[in-house]
Amino acid sequence: MGSMTRLDGGFSGRRILMAAFLFCTLLMAGAFRPTGSLAASNITISGSSMLFPLEQVWALAYMKQHPGVHISVASTGSGFGIANAANGNITVGASDAYLTKEFRQRYANLVSVPIAFDDAQVIYNIPGLDKKTVLNFDGKVLARIYLGKIRFWNDRQIRALNPSVSLPHTRIRVVHRADASGTTFVFTDYLNQTSREWYNQVGRDMSPAWPVGSGYNGSDAVVAAVMSSPGSIGYVGLGWVMEYHLTTGALKNLDGEFVRGSVDTIRAAGHAALKDPSFPDDFNRSIVWNIHGKNVYPDANFEFWMINMNLDAGTMKDVRNLLMWALTKGQAPQYTVKSGFAPLPFRPLKPRLDKIINRLLPGNGFNERSPG
Repeated sequence: MGSMTRLDGGFSGRRILMAAFLFCTLLMAGAFRPTGSLAASNITISGSSMLFPLEQVWALAYMKQHPGVHISVASTGSGFGIANAANGNITVGASDAYLTKEFRQRYANLVSVPIAFDDAQVIYNIPGLDKKTVLNFDGKVLARIYLGKIRFWNDRQIRALNPSVSLPHTRIRVVHRADASGTTFVFTDYLNQTSREWYNQVGRDMSPAWPVGSGYNGSDAVVAAVMSSPGSIGYVGLGWVMEYHLTTGALKNLDGEFVRGSVDTIRAAGHAALKDPSFPDDFNRSIVWNIHGKNVYPDANFEFWMINMNLDAGTMKDVRNLLMWALTKGQAPQYTVKSGFAPLPFRPLKPRLDKIINRLLPGNGFNERSPG
Protein backbone atom coordinates (compact mmCIF):
# COMPACT_ATOMS: atom_id res chain seq x y z
CA MET A 1 0.00 0.00 0.00
CA GLY A 2 2.92 2.35 0.58
CA SER A 3 1.30 3.86 3.64
CA MET A 4 2.21 4.82 7.16
CA THR A 5 -0.72 4.83 9.54
CA ARG A 6 -1.27 7.83 11.74
CA LEU A 7 -3.03 6.98 14.99
CA ASP A 8 -3.23 9.27 18.02
CA GLY A 9 -0.78 11.67 16.36
CA GLY A 10 2.11 9.27 15.74
CA PHE A 11 3.53 6.34 13.81
CA SER A 12 4.75 2.98 15.00
CA GLY A 13 5.63 -0.39 13.51
CA ARG A 14 2.81 -2.08 15.42
CA ARG A 15 0.27 0.42 14.12
CA ILE A 16 1.49 0.01 10.57
CA LEU A 17 1.05 -3.76 10.85
CA MET A 18 -2.38 -3.36 12.43
CA ALA A 19 -3.49 -1.04 9.62
CA ALA A 20 -2.17 -3.43 6.99
CA PHE A 21 -3.99 -6.32 8.73
CA LEU A 22 -7.22 -4.33 8.84
CA PHE A 23 -6.96 -3.40 5.17
CA CYS A 24 -6.26 -7.01 4.12
CA THR A 25 -9.05 -8.31 6.35
CA LEU A 26 -11.53 -5.94 4.75
CA LEU A 27 -10.28 -6.94 1.31
CA MET A 28 -10.72 -10.65 2.04
CA ALA A 29 -14.09 -10.06 3.67
CA GLY A 30 -15.37 -8.43 0.52
CA ALA A 31 -15.29 -4.78 1.55
CA PHE A 32 -13.77 -4.03 -1.86
CA ARG A 33 -16.48 -5.74 -3.88
CA PRO A 34 -18.44 -3.59 -6.35
CA THR A 35 -20.31 -0.73 -4.72
CA GLY A 36 -23.69 -2.39 -4.88
CA SER A 37 -22.56 -5.06 -2.44
CA LEU A 38 -20.75 -2.86 0.08
CA ALA A 39 -22.07 -3.27 3.61
CA ALA A 40 -23.78 -0.11 4.84
CA SER A 41 -21.51 0.13 7.89
CA ASN A 42 -18.24 -0.25 5.95
CA ILE A 43 -16.68 2.72 4.17
CA THR A 44 -13.40 2.28 2.31
CA ILE A 45 -11.33 5.36 1.45
CA SER A 46 -8.25 4.90 -0.70
CA GLY A 47 -6.00 7.04 -2.87
CA SER A 48 -3.99 10.18 -2.19
CA SER A 49 -1.01 9.72 0.12
CA MET A 50 -0.97 13.50 0.59
CA LEU A 51 -4.48 13.40 2.06
CA PHE A 52 -3.85 10.21 4.05
CA PRO A 53 -2.77 11.88 7.35
CA LEU A 54 -6.00 13.90 7.58
CA GLU A 55 -8.20 10.97 6.58
CA GLN A 56 -6.71 8.83 9.34
CA VAL A 57 -7.53 11.48 11.94
CA TRP A 58 -11.02 11.93 10.50
CA ALA A 59 -11.70 8.18 10.43
CA LEU A 60 -10.78 7.73 14.09
CA ALA A 61 -12.87 10.71 15.21
CA TYR A 62 -15.88 9.76 13.08
CA MET A 63 -15.92 6.13 14.22
CA LYS A 64 -15.70 7.26 17.84
CA GLN A 65 -18.69 9.57 17.34
CA HIS A 66 -20.65 7.06 15.21
CA PRO A 67 -20.46 3.57 16.76
CA GLY A 68 -21.15 0.81 14.24
CA VAL A 69 -19.54 2.63 11.32
CA HIS A 70 -16.25 1.13 10.16
CA ILE A 71 -13.88 3.17 7.99
CA SER A 72 -10.66 1.84 6.46
CA VAL A 73 -8.17 4.26 4.92
CA ALA A 74 -5.31 3.35 2.58
CA SER A 75 -2.57 5.38 0.93
CA THR A 76 -2.41 4.01 -2.61
CA GLY A 77 -1.95 7.09 -4.81
CA SER A 78 -4.52 9.41 -6.37
CA GLY A 79 -4.58 7.48 -9.63
CA PHE A 80 -5.70 4.35 -7.78
CA GLY A 81 -8.29 6.34 -5.84
CA ILE A 82 -9.90 7.88 -8.92
CA ALA A 83 -9.97 4.69 -11.00
CA ASN A 84 -11.20 2.43 -8.21
CA ALA A 85 -13.91 4.80 -7.04
CA ALA A 86 -15.14 4.86 -10.64
CA ASN A 87 -15.12 1.08 -11.07
CA GLY A 88 -16.74 0.39 -7.69
CA ASN A 89 -13.87 -1.30 -5.87
CA ILE A 90 -13.81 1.31 -3.09
CA THR A 91 -16.40 3.60 -1.56
CA VAL A 92 -14.49 6.90 -1.74
CA GLY A 93 -11.47 7.78 -3.86
CA ALA A 94 -9.04 10.35 -2.46
CA SER A 95 -7.22 12.62 -4.91
CA ASP A 96 -4.99 15.69 -4.96
CA ALA A 97 -5.84 16.13 -8.64
CA TYR A 98 -9.09 17.61 -9.85
CA LEU A 99 -11.15 15.99 -12.59
CA THR A 100 -9.58 17.33 -15.76
CA LYS A 101 -11.48 17.21 -19.04
CA GLU A 102 -9.80 13.89 -19.84
CA PHE A 103 -10.71 12.45 -16.43
CA ARG A 104 -14.32 13.63 -16.74
CA GLN A 105 -14.66 11.88 -20.08
CA ARG A 106 -13.09 8.68 -18.77
CA TYR A 107 -14.88 8.69 -15.39
CA ALA A 108 -18.25 10.26 -16.13
CA ASN A 109 -19.83 8.59 -13.08
CA LEU A 110 -17.62 10.44 -10.58
CA VAL A 111 -18.36 13.59 -8.62
CA SER A 112 -15.40 15.39 -7.04
CA VAL A 113 -15.96 17.11 -3.69
CA PRO A 114 -13.33 19.51 -2.28
CA ILE A 115 -12.64 18.68 1.37
CA ALA A 116 -9.49 20.62 2.37
CA PHE A 117 -6.52 22.70 1.18
CA ASP A 118 -3.00 21.28 0.95
CA ASP A 119 0.14 21.72 -1.13
CA ALA A 120 3.19 20.08 -2.68
CA GLN A 121 6.48 21.11 -1.07
CA VAL A 122 10.11 20.66 -2.00
CA ILE A 123 12.15 18.74 0.59
CA TYR A 124 15.91 18.20 0.53
CA ASN A 125 18.83 16.69 2.40
CA ILE A 126 22.05 18.65 1.85
CA PRO A 127 25.14 17.64 3.89
CA GLY A 128 26.56 20.46 5.96
CA LEU A 129 23.62 22.80 5.40
CA ASP A 130 21.98 24.15 8.56
CA LYS A 131 18.50 22.67 8.80
CA LYS A 132 17.15 26.12 9.59
CA THR A 133 18.36 27.42 6.22
CA VAL A 134 15.50 27.84 3.76
CA LEU A 135 16.54 27.56 0.12
CA ASN A 136 14.73 29.55 -2.55
CA PHE A 137 13.58 27.83 -5.73
CA ASP A 138 11.76 28.99 -8.82
CA GLY A 139 10.06 26.84 -11.42
CA LYS A 140 12.87 27.10 -13.97
CA VAL A 141 15.56 25.91 -11.56
CA LEU A 142 13.41 23.10 -10.16
CA ALA A 143 12.54 21.97 -13.68
CA ARG A 144 16.21 21.88 -14.68
CA ILE A 145 17.00 19.82 -11.57
CA TYR A 146 14.27 17.32 -12.46
CA LEU A 147 15.36 17.32 -16.09
CA GLY A 148 18.88 16.38 -15.00
CA LYS A 149 20.39 19.62 -16.32
CA ILE A 150 21.38 20.97 -12.89
CA ARG A 151 23.42 18.22 -11.24
CA PHE A 152 25.19 19.78 -8.23
CA TRP A 153 23.89 21.78 -5.29
CA ASN A 154 26.39 24.61 -5.80
CA ASP A 155 25.31 25.16 -9.41
CA ARG A 156 25.37 28.86 -10.25
CA GLN A 157 21.62 28.87 -11.00
CA ILE A 158 20.80 27.66 -7.47
CA ARG A 159 23.38 30.05 -5.97
CA ALA A 160 21.81 32.97 -7.86
CA LEU A 161 18.56 32.39 -5.95
CA ASN A 162 20.45 31.89 -2.66
CA PRO A 163 23.42 34.31 -2.71
CA SER A 164 23.96 34.26 1.06
CA VAL A 165 24.03 30.46 1.38
CA SER A 166 27.20 28.40 1.12
CA LEU A 167 26.26 25.30 -0.86
CA PRO A 168 28.44 22.19 -1.21
CA HIS A 169 29.63 20.62 -4.46
CA THR A 170 27.38 17.63 -3.78
CA ARG A 171 25.64 15.63 -6.49
CA ILE A 172 21.86 16.14 -6.51
CA ARG A 173 19.92 12.89 -6.11
CA VAL A 174 16.49 13.35 -7.66
CA VAL A 175 13.61 11.55 -5.92
CA HIS A 176 10.11 11.33 -7.34
CA ARG A 177 6.97 9.22 -7.09
CA ALA A 178 6.79 6.00 -9.10
CA ASP A 179 3.03 5.47 -8.73
CA ALA A 180 0.18 7.48 -10.26
CA SER A 181 0.28 10.38 -7.84
CA GLY A 182 -1.80 13.49 -7.27
CA THR A 183 1.16 15.00 -5.44
CA THR A 184 3.13 14.56 -8.66
CA PHE A 185 0.23 16.11 -10.61
CA VAL A 186 0.39 19.22 -8.38
CA PHE A 187 4.20 19.39 -8.38
CA THR A 188 4.51 19.01 -12.16
CA ASP A 189 1.70 21.54 -12.60
CA TYR A 190 3.98 24.14 -10.98
CA LEU A 191 6.88 23.13 -13.22
CA ASN A 192 4.63 23.09 -16.27
CA GLN A 193 3.40 26.63 -15.69
CA THR A 194 6.78 28.15 -14.87
CA SER A 195 9.24 26.39 -17.17
CA ARG A 196 9.00 26.27 -20.96
CA GLU A 197 11.58 23.46 -20.96
CA TRP A 198 9.41 21.31 -18.71
CA TYR A 199 6.26 22.14 -20.66
CA ASN A 200 7.88 21.07 -23.93
CA GLN A 201 9.66 17.96 -22.67
CA VAL A 202 7.56 16.43 -19.88
CA GLY A 203 4.35 18.27 -18.97
CA ARG A 204 1.88 17.89 -16.10
CA ASP A 205 0.87 14.35 -15.24
CA MET A 206 0.23 11.90 -12.42
CA SER A 207 2.79 9.54 -13.96
CA PRO A 208 5.14 11.58 -16.16
CA ALA A 209 8.06 10.10 -18.08
CA TRP A 210 10.71 11.23 -15.60
CA PRO A 211 13.99 12.10 -17.38
CA VAL A 212 16.13 11.31 -14.30
CA GLY A 213 15.89 10.19 -10.71
CA SER A 214 14.63 7.31 -8.57
CA GLY A 215 10.94 6.56 -8.15
CA TYR A 216 9.15 5.45 -4.97
CA ASN A 217 5.59 4.38 -4.23
CA GLY A 218 3.84 6.71 -1.80
CA SER A 219 4.79 9.88 0.05
CA ASP A 220 6.12 7.87 2.99
CA ALA A 221 8.68 6.20 0.72
CA VAL A 222 9.70 9.57 -0.75
CA VAL A 223 10.23 10.93 2.77
CA ALA A 224 12.32 7.90 3.74
CA ALA A 225 14.42 8.15 0.57
CA VAL A 226 15.19 11.84 1.03
CA MET A 227 15.93 11.49 4.74
CA SER A 228 18.36 8.60 4.12
CA SER A 229 20.08 9.88 0.97
CA PRO A 230 22.52 12.81 1.35
CA GLY A 231 22.17 15.28 -1.52
CA SER A 232 18.61 14.28 -2.34
CA ILE A 233 15.57 16.35 -3.29
CA GLY A 234 11.91 15.31 -3.35
CA TYR A 235 8.36 16.58 -2.85
CA VAL A 236 5.51 15.82 -0.42
CA GLY A 237 2.51 17.51 1.18
CA LEU A 238 2.56 19.72 4.29
CA GLY A 239 1.18 16.97 6.55
CA TRP A 240 4.28 14.83 5.95
CA VAL A 241 6.54 17.87 6.39
CA MET A 242 5.00 18.60 9.80
CA GLU A 243 5.05 14.98 10.94
CA TYR A 244 8.75 14.49 10.20
CA HIS A 245 9.99 18.08 10.70
CA LEU A 246 11.40 18.07 7.18
CA THR A 247 13.55 20.81 5.67
CA THR A 248 11.56 22.59 2.97
CA GLY A 249 12.27 25.23 0.36
CA ALA A 250 10.45 28.44 -0.55
CA LEU A 251 8.89 28.67 -4.02
CA LYS A 252 8.66 31.79 -6.14
CA ASN A 253 5.04 32.85 -6.68
CA LEU A 254 3.35 34.84 -9.43
CA ASP A 255 4.14 38.15 -7.70
CA GLY A 256 7.84 37.33 -7.40
CA GLU A 257 7.77 36.46 -3.69
CA PHE A 258 9.51 33.40 -2.28
CA VAL A 259 6.94 31.71 -0.03
CA ARG A 260 7.15 28.63 2.16
CA GLY A 261 4.23 26.25 2.37
CA SER A 262 2.22 26.54 5.59
CA VAL A 263 -1.38 26.39 6.71
CA ASP A 264 -1.59 30.18 6.34
CA THR A 265 -0.01 30.39 2.88
CA ILE A 266 -2.02 27.52 1.39
CA ARG A 267 -5.17 29.00 2.92
CA ALA A 268 -4.29 32.32 1.25
CA ALA A 269 -4.05 30.57 -2.13
CA GLY A 270 -7.37 28.80 -1.70
CA HIS A 271 -9.23 31.93 -0.59
CA ALA A 272 -7.74 33.92 -3.48
CA ALA A 273 -9.02 31.29 -5.93
CA LEU A 274 -12.52 31.36 -4.44
CA LYS A 275 -12.65 35.15 -4.80
CA ASP A 276 -11.95 34.81 -8.53
CA PRO A 277 -15.34 35.12 -10.27
CA SER A 278 -14.10 32.95 -13.15
CA PHE A 279 -13.25 30.01 -10.88
CA PRO A 280 -15.58 27.13 -11.86
CA ASP A 281 -18.32 25.86 -9.54
CA ASP A 282 -17.17 22.27 -10.00
CA PHE A 283 -13.58 23.14 -8.94
CA ASN A 284 -12.20 21.55 -12.09
CA ARG A 285 -9.36 24.01 -12.56
CA SER A 286 -5.90 24.23 -11.09
CA ILE A 287 -5.10 26.91 -8.51
CA VAL A 288 -1.36 26.34 -8.90
CA TRP A 289 0.73 29.42 -9.79
CA ASN A 290 -1.90 31.71 -11.35
CA ILE A 291 -2.95 33.27 -8.04
CA HIS A 292 -1.84 36.74 -6.95
CA GLY A 293 -0.86 37.68 -3.40
CA LYS A 294 2.29 38.37 -1.41
CA ASN A 295 1.62 35.50 1.02
CA VAL A 296 0.22 33.04 -1.53
CA TYR A 297 1.98 29.69 -1.82
CA PRO A 298 2.18 28.93 -5.56
CA ASP A 299 1.87 25.13 -5.38
CA ALA A 300 -1.27 24.83 -3.25
CA ASN A 301 -4.35 22.87 -4.22
CA PHE A 302 -7.77 21.62 -3.18
CA GLU A 303 -7.94 18.04 -1.92
CA PHE A 304 -10.83 15.94 -3.22
CA TRP A 305 -12.98 12.96 -2.45
CA MET A 306 -14.20 11.22 -5.59
CA ILE A 307 -17.63 9.66 -5.18
CA ASN A 308 -19.42 7.34 -7.59
CA MET A 309 -22.93 8.57 -8.40
CA ASN A 310 -24.05 4.95 -8.83
CA LEU A 311 -23.56 3.90 -5.22
CA ASP A 312 -26.58 2.07 -3.84
CA ALA A 313 -28.97 4.15 -1.72
CA GLY A 314 -27.79 2.79 1.64
CA THR A 315 -24.11 3.30 0.91
CA MET A 316 -24.73 6.75 -0.55
CA LYS A 317 -26.52 7.78 2.65
CA ASP A 318 -23.56 6.60 4.74
CA VAL A 319 -21.12 8.40 2.46
CA ARG A 320 -23.16 11.59 2.56
CA ASN A 321 -23.27 11.50 6.38
CA LEU A 322 -19.48 11.13 6.49
CA LEU A 323 -19.03 13.81 3.85
CA MET A 324 -21.26 16.30 5.70
CA TRP A 325 -19.31 15.63 8.89
CA ALA A 326 -15.98 16.14 7.10
CA LEU A 327 -17.19 19.43 5.60
CA THR A 328 -18.47 20.75 8.94
CA LYS A 329 -17.13 19.35 12.22
CA GLY A 330 -14.21 17.78 10.39
CA GLN A 331 -12.93 21.20 9.31
CA ALA A 332 -12.10 22.13 12.91
CA PRO A 333 -8.42 23.03 13.41
CA GLN A 334 -7.95 20.09 15.78
CA TYR A 335 -8.29 17.86 12.71
CA THR A 336 -7.17 19.96 9.74
CA VAL A 337 -4.50 22.38 10.98
CA LYS A 338 -2.87 19.85 13.31
CA SER A 339 -2.61 17.43 10.37
CA GLY A 340 -1.05 20.02 8.05
CA PHE A 341 -4.15 21.15 6.13
CA ALA A 342 -6.03 24.42 5.85
CA PRO A 343 -9.78 24.21 6.53
CA LEU A 344 -12.25 25.18 3.84
CA PRO A 345 -14.09 28.50 4.28
CA PHE A 346 -17.80 27.87 4.72
CA ARG A 347 -19.54 30.92 3.23
CA PRO A 348 -17.74 31.13 -0.15
CA LEU A 349 -18.18 27.40 -0.64
CA LYS A 350 -21.80 26.81 0.38
CA PRO A 351 -23.50 27.61 -2.97
CA ARG A 352 -21.01 25.46 -4.88
CA LEU A 353 -21.19 22.58 -2.43
CA ASP A 354 -25.01 22.66 -2.60
CA LYS A 355 -24.83 21.95 -6.32
CA ILE A 356 -22.23 19.20 -5.96
CA ILE A 357 -23.94 17.39 -3.10
CA ASN A 358 -27.31 17.56 -4.82
CA ARG A 359 -25.79 15.55 -7.66
CA LEU A 360 -25.01 12.79 -5.17
CA LEU A 361 -28.26 12.86 -3.22
CA PRO A 362 -30.91 15.12 -4.83
CA GLY A 363 -32.87 17.30 -2.45
CA ASN A 364 -30.18 17.41 0.23
CA GLY A 365 -28.08 20.55 0.19
CA PHE A 366 -25.21 21.63 2.36
CA ASN A 367 -27.25 23.21 5.15
CA GLU A 368 -25.01 22.82 8.17
CA ARG A 369 -22.60 25.31 9.72
CA SER A 370 -18.89 24.75 9.38
CA PRO A 371 -16.04 25.95 11.61
CA GLY A 372 -13.83 26.20 8.49
